Amino acid sequence: MFRKIWKQVHPSVCSIHFMSKAGTRITTFTGFKIMNYLITDDVIDKFGIPDSVVLRFSMEDGCSERASKNFSFKDFKKKIIRPGGNAAPGYVIICLEDPEFKDIPSLRCSRKINYDIGHPIAILGYQLEQQNLAIKSGIISSFFTNSDGLKYIQIDCSIKQGNAGSPLIDLETEEVVGVIGHRLAGIARSYKELMIIFNQNLSVLNEVQGKFNYDDIDPVQVLIANQNQIKHIATEFYKTANMGVGYAVDLCSLPDYCPDNESAMDLELKYEE
Repeated sequence: MFRKIWKQVHPSVCSIHFMSKAGTRITTFTGFKIMNYLITDDVIDKFGIPDSVVLRFSMEDGCSERASKNFSFKDFKKKIIRPGGNAAPGYVIICLEDPEFKDIPSLRCSRKINYDIGHPIAILGYQLEQQNLAIKSGIISSFFTNSDGLKYIQIDCSIKQGNAGSPLIDLETEEVVGVIGHRLAGIARSYKELMIIFNQNLSVLNEVQGKFNYDDIDPVQVLIANQNQIKHIATEFYKTANMGVGYAVDLCSLPDYCPDNESAMDLELKYEE
């Protein structure tokens, strides 16, 4: 079953790399193609301002490149579609009509909106510290609605940084049920805030470096080394954070935010007994 899911779904799932001016990866997200659009978690719209963004689809081995393209962050932002001037709830819709991606197949959005607890699911996504695509298994364990009225699907499955934006796949129909995110977005924001504090501390310490000396030892240099060590440890924890419970925003609202009527009709919702 999982081999079939992998073969059907992996061509449509891509990594989204935020790159610095130096060409190093700042962070990684996952996205997937539905029709001529890329769907991913809305944290991508809130994380920060990289120098460029790289979209990369993989071959069946999960590592080799199938298709890719590098965008300036300014050009990438222009591709984000906001129907009615508003962002779609819990996920982002990105125009994907570039010729590099014309042969990338589309996934199907589930039309069913009353899934049972215990329903088997799969997740395909990328990790923060590696560039390979991976598949994971799990079940729907619960549902909840947040204060903004967004419906979330709670899943019993291993989730890591980089999985934000991964498609939640119905094992029985191979359709997309939801978009992984929520808690991953909160962890990313906390990490970003922590890095700002470390950088501010280092900036202050660098200003007074060399102004104090005790027995040929500059205590400020000791503090700078200490801050850099803690910063490195925090980064490693962030990269390797692994949660046993994940959350996905329900994708059934996609027709309400779809940019064209034809696509919306194609994704008409249905209840199933």
